[in-house]
Amino acid sequence: MKRIITLLILILFSSCDPGVVNKFVVENKTESDMKIEYILEYGIKNTSDEDSIKIVELKSKSDLIIVEYDEIGTARDKGIDFLEGIDTLIVKKENGSLSKNIFDRKNWKFKVLKNGLFSMDEVEYKLTLTENDFE
Repeated sequence: MKRIITLLILILFSSCDPGVVNKFVVENKTESDMKIEYILEYGIKNTSDEDSIKIVELKSKSDLIIVEYDEIGTARDKGIDFLEGIDTLIVKKENGSLSKNIFDRKNWKFKVLKNGLFSMDEVEYKLTLTENDFE
């Protein structure tokens, strides 16, 4: 009986696809508020969303999760494909235009937030913007 229970537990764990939650955070270290517009890839967005364009306001001297979505996978850095779930990403600031390349992986810090055995893994990509990143 003990072997059957152990076997059933092993089958249960081996049959589940691992999942990961991807969080994209922007930290605003400027003196101005920003608006961030994004569109998720078609397969990622919720079908109940009325509009595919999302706009979030990021206050001065604060940070915010701008995009969060889950997918099948594990907690790992995707390298140059880190933005694969995001179709469009635009950062706007009242005084100046963005000169930093937000699509370059080197400008984002990667961190594993959680490795879950019984829950989904969580990872974070964080972009920090300062006054020097705007013209």
